[in-house]
Amino acid sequence: TMRTSVMFFLIIYIFGSCTPSKHDSGGPEWAVSVIPSSVRLDPVSNEIIDNRFVRLKGNKNLNRDVLKKNSIYDGKAVSLHAARGEYISFQLVLTSLTKETLDNIRVTMEPFRKGEKEFKAGPELFLEWAVEVKTPSTGYPEASLGNGWYPDALIPFSYIQDDSSGVKWRWTYPLWLPDFNNRIDNQRSLLVWIDQYIPFPRDEAGPGIYSSELAVTIGGFTRKIPVNLTVWDFALPNENKFKAGLQHEGFMKNMTERMELEIYQLLKRNRISMLDPTYEPGLKIGSNGNIAIDWKALDERLGKYFTGKAFTAEYGYSYGPGYGEPIETFVLPFDVSGKHGTKGWPDIGGTDVERNPSNRAIYTECIRKVRDHYKTIIDPEKTDITVYLNGLDESYFPEAWSRMVYYGNIFREYYPEAGFRIDGGYSEEALEIVKDSITSWASHTIEYDFETVKKYQDMGIKIWLYGPLLYESKINSWVGSSTFLDLPLVNDRAISWSSWKYRTYSWLSWGAGAGWVNGWYDPESWKDASKARPETEAEFTYKKINGNALLIYAPGVVPNVSGPCPSVRLKAMRDGVQEYEYLRLLSEADGNTARADSIVNEIIREPFGPKSIGNLDVWSFDAGKWDAQRIAMGRMIEKKLQIRNK
Repeated sequence: TMRTSVMFFLIIYIFGSCTPSKHDSGGPEWAVSVIPSSVRLDPVSNEIIDNRFVRLKGNKNLNRDVLKKNSIYDGKAVSLHAARGEYISFQLVLTSLTKETLDNIRVTMEPFRKGEKEFKAGPELFLEWAVEVKTPSTGYPEASLGNGWYPDALIPFSYIQDDSSGVKWRWTYPLWLPDFNNRIDNQRSLLVWIDQYIPFPRDEAGPGIYSSELAVTIGGFTRKIPVNLTVWDFALPNENKFKAGLQHEGFMKNMTERMELEIYQLLKRNRISMLDPTYEPGLKIGSNGNIAIDWKALDERLGKYFTGKAFTAEYGYSYGPGYGEPIETFVLPFDVSGKHGTKGWPDIGGTDVERNPSNRAIYTECIRKVRDHYKTIIDPEKTDITVYLNGLDESYFPEAWSRMVYYGNIFREYYPEAGFRIDGGYSEEALEIVKDSITSWASHTIEYDFETVKKYQDMGIKIWLYGPLLYESKINSWVGSSTFLDLPLVNDRAISWSSWKYRTYSWLSWGAGAGWVNGWYDPESWKDASKARPETEAEFTYKKINGNALLIYAPGVVPNVSGPCPSVRLKAMRDGVQEYEYLRLLSEADGNTARADSIVNEIIREPFGPKSIGNLDVWSFDAGKWDAQRIAMGRMIEKKLQIRNK
């Protein structure tokens, strides 16, 4: 009958529409692919943003169609490699083939399994939020990757409403393409970032191949991509030995304690430390010079970070790098009057009176009391105790150098466990004056000449690389941050590799959340103007810098996003730190640094210092080469350890 025929064809239609397409690209109105985490995709053009870099133009070896095939995706399945204790990442690309909105999108991924063994930590999914660069970062007319949309903020899926059964009344952030809130004109693709932590204990993630499946469902049609993960038989250290850090005065101290905890945990998970020198206890100085310090509130707030409890399940940190480990560096609250309009802590007046015997006595007594308190709370074997005097930040004149010597000697005498750090691009003249009074130097990259600096490293001074990574011209030296949204993503890995090449103690970048509220919609995190000056001077007449000192995005700005969000660039920094640990492990396995040095020298050329000004060819900008070297190192380490353990 006609009714029977209609029902027959209706059933065929329904089941046919749910059957995966024979084509690998996905459903009739959309396609899916996977790309490495080391590149960024323009959500409008579907082109790799980082391939725009001037040094890559004309490079015929670059993969121009990564959506079809790339280093981790063969068009059918994903292949990943990682060590225990490491995060491995990749990106899902969902591309619309229709002018209609794709809604009710579901993206899921099951935990990795090998036989009956399943990772306790499941995949972590983030929606990539793009920001629009409208003006290239000042000072980089050639190096900037140009205007357009850059995926950067990573919104945890816990804030995305991709399951209609969990939504009451109205949607505020449904998963749609084009994005419901991001408002990207002519958006073709939606990107999802996937993080996977490989458990540290060997009995939870023994060597071998683990499998999972990435699934995208739209309108009843599901496309699945197999994901295979090879776990090598070694682990990155749980402790973040490298101690790479972001310093941002007042950023953490001015948070609510709940938000502070979330950000500390976010950074611990990404192997980056946070330095905030403004954590001050209550201080009263009597008219007779007697000093009283109230520690109660500060101890209650910071105690869990000094013990490492903040990074355990007790505080919601169920797994991840640095589990149970304390913060890597703590900057003491001491300061002096001077630059940035700061007052001293303790405040003993300006340069005309600070060395008076009575004022010196107040300062040294404060040091003694702080040391007596913290020596029972902070383990200096785990946490670097640091003195940084903001009033002497980047001070390039003899009076400031004399004060560095004065205060450095005081701390050496009264708080020997604390390192005394100066920041800036200091000349040999300055260093010869201060060298015996400092223990650490955050060396601005504009003045970091290895042959000059090496003798101070050999003296035992801990050198931190600090500042911009590319010098198209001298004016790029103005900032203390290495983070730029519209410069190549590999830069954020390069600072760790460069630290290995030059044997620096670590690296330091200024700022974590500068402009983190406005940054969701305006990436120009540093924007100001000054009175007109010739461009030949080192100072900018104006600055518009994209993403400078902005690696974390604020909660409460985008609808439904109630927690801080990491960035793609922060993940690249994390990868660089992890790769530094690969270099360390390879050297330990070999008993020498020959192979590790050879690998680094294939990637890193001669960045930094006066010779680098005007030279953009300072390392490889082909992200695929970096990724290949990481894989090569992993295989070398595993093979060497297998031979040793026979």
